[in-house]
Amino acid sequence: MSAVGALDLGRPMGEACSGSLAASASLEQTGVGKFELWAARIGFFTGGFTVASWAPLIPFVQSKLQLEPYVLGFLLLGLGVGSFFGMPLAGALTQKMGARNAIGASGLISCLLLVLLAVAPGFAAECVLLLAYGVSLGCLEVSVNIYGTHLENKHKGRLMSGLHAAYSIGEVVSAAALTTLFVMGAAPVEAVGLLMAVLAFVLVALLRKIENTKLDSKKEKASDGTFRISKPVVILSVLCAVIFLTEGSMLDWSAIYLRDYAGVPQEASAAGYTLFVIAMAISRVAGDKLTMRFGPIAMLMSGVGMMLASLLVLVLAPYAYASFAALFVMGLGIANVAPILISAASRTSGMDSVRTITVVTTVGYGGLLAGPALIGAVSSLISLPGAFVMECVLLLVGMILIRRNQRVFD
Repeated sequence: MSAVGALDLGRPMGEACSGSLAASASLEQTGVGKFELWAARIGFFTGGFTVASWAPLIPFVQSKLQLEPYVLGFLLLGLGVGSFFGMPLAGALTQKMGARNAIGASGLISCLLLVLLAVAPGFAAECVLLLAYGVSLGCLEVSVNIYGTHLENKHKGRLMSGLHAAYSIGEVVSAAALTTLFVMGAAPVEAVGLLMAVLAFVLVALLRKIENTKLDSKKEKASDGTFRISKPVVILSVLCAVIFLTEGSMLDWSAIYLRDYAGVPQEASAAGYTLFVIAMAISRVAGDKLTMRFGPIAMLMSGVGMMLASLLVLVLAPYAYASFAALFVMGLGIANVAPILISAASRTSGMDSVRTITVVTTVGYGGLLAGPALIGAVSSLISLPGAFVMECVLLLVGMILIRRNQRVFD
């Protein structure tokens, strides 16, 4: 492996947020080429773009296959299950196939499967294809996070928030592009096929310009040869699960809350999540500079604090404008928490960096999967605002963990 491709994820980045590492340091001076950065961006963008491309297809699939709501729910479960199983594969693939090949393969397969999902002839085929798409998406999302932390550690500065911004931008661009094509009269397969073809071309064009680095990382195993999960990894995993749980609850329940509690008409209820996603994209664009200036602890505490305050507003002030504002502020707060946590996972002392990122991300995604169902169960027993109060308690516990374990994030 070349010197450029060598990975040093075990190297501490304690001064990454201090004045000694100025935010203006050029990528070239720290060994990160512009095409490496753009390759990481297109990987994140692809994940967000394909996820947002599937959502508008759901009504068409339901109508074509004439699915009852409970059957549709079973079908949609396949995406989450597939992703949960695909994520653990990413670490092995990036080490054996190389980061470029892992990102490229999972990205191109995701694009192809989106087109096939638009033309699947029956329910069984749709289930298999959606499960396969979940596997490819999970693998893609972890692979790009592993590659992103690799570039960040070479850069010895902060890059992850900006890379995650590409994911959010991909969601927004996909939603706008598909909506425009549908309004123009394009059929689902035509619209999705065109967008996936363009995305696949750009993905290959950028990835072919970088080395296929096999990301070997520093490993330290227990005396019996087993992989040791340390306290920092547990803390990061728990925090990721809480953050992803909250994000998932906004995806699945914000529109229902706005309709049933804030007096927002059903046709306008989706605007709340749109504001949430736009705020995330805006916040992530500036996230790296803010983290380098104020430090990861300040960013984590302020981000989780904004999430907590936003949920309290939803509970205590169930009015349309207050709720829309709260969702926007929550998007600003939540945006940079996960990138900071994943960045910290890449530098956990004495641990296999690639596997640590895989574990933390997979556990976090477990929170994203379980969150909506948990919110639904608590809502049935108490109420949806009561479920939000439960999330407030979890976020408060998260803030205590951050405050008491600050060295984990340095």
